[in-house]
Amino acid sequence: MEPLHNCRVKRYPDGSAEIVAAAGPFGGGEVRREPRRYDGDASSDPFRPKTAAEREADYELLEREAIQDEDGSEARARAERTARASRERAQRRARVAVRDLGLCNDWEYFVTLTLDPARINRYDPAEVVRHLNHWLDNRVRRDGLCYVLVPEHHKDGAIHFHGFFNGALAAVDSGHRDKRGHTVFNLPAWGWGFSTAIRLYGERAAAVGYCCKYIAKQQEKIGGRWYYSGGALRRPEVSWSDVDFEALLQEEGAEPFQIEALPWNQFLRLRTSPLQDSCEGTREG
Repeated sequence: MEPLHNCRVKRYPDGSAEIVAAAGPFGGGEVRREPRRYDGDASSDPFRPKTAAEREADYELLEREAIQDEDGSEARARAERTARASRERAQRRARVAVRDLGLCNDWEYFVTLTLDPARINRYDPAEVVRHLNHWLDNRVRRDGLCYVLVPEHHKDGAIHFHGFFNGALAAVDSGHRDKRGHTVFNLPAWGWGFSTAIRLYGERAAAVGYCCKYIAKQQEKIGGRWYYSGGALRRPEVSWSDVDFEALLQEEGAEPFQIEALPWNQFLRLRTSPLQDSCEGTREG
C-alpha cells in the first residue's frame, strides 16, 4: 500500500511549479482506514472508525437538535451553509482546473463567444449548451481545435462564453482595436452569434487568472458545468514527496491556508519560477 505524502508538486511546461505542502500527510497514496497506534489519545485520529457509543451520541445530538428546531429554521440554515460550502469547493476545483489547462497549453487567442437571439434562445442553458457542444465537437474533429471556455451571464441573464482557443480556426481582422491597440479578430466558423478573438500578449498567468475570475462570479453552474474544455489538451505533471513543512513555510512567497474538510492539518501554497523548486531543496531522506 502506497503511503500518503505531505507535498504535491505540479510542474508546468515553462518550468514553473506550484507546491502545496501540509504539516501532515494528505495525498499521493491510500488512506489507511484501520485504527492507527498513538502514544497519546487515539481518539484524535481522524481516520479511526467511530465506536458504538460515539455513534449513539451523534444520534442523540441530532434528535435533540430536531426537537429544539421546531420551525425548521436552523435545519434550513444548516442546509444553506452546506450548499454554499459545497458550491465554493466546486468553484475552487474548477478554477484550479482552468488554471492548469491555461498554463499547460499553447493558446493563440482569448475569445468571447456571444449568441444571436434571432438564431438561439440565449437564456436557455440547455439549448445553448446543446448547440455549443455540437459545434465544439465538430471543430475538434475537423480542425484540431483545443479550447477552454467559461460561461457567464450577461446582466440581462443571456449566456456568453470567455476562454482560450489555439490557432486552429481562421481569424479575420474585424477592423477594430481594443483599448490597448491590439487587433480584434472575428472567427467566421462561429455561426451561432458573434465572436471576438485577441491574440494573447504579456504574461500568460495574468490572462489565465483573468479567465478564472469568471468562475468566481457565478452563483451556479451554467448548463451543468463551471467550464468546458476539449481537444488534445496537456495537463501539469504531478508528483508527491515528503518535505519539512516548517522549513518550507519560511520560504519567500509561501501562503498558509486551511482546508475546511481537513481542519486538523495545516497547508501552504508556493508558486516557483522556472529556475526554482523549493520542494526539491527541502525533501527529507
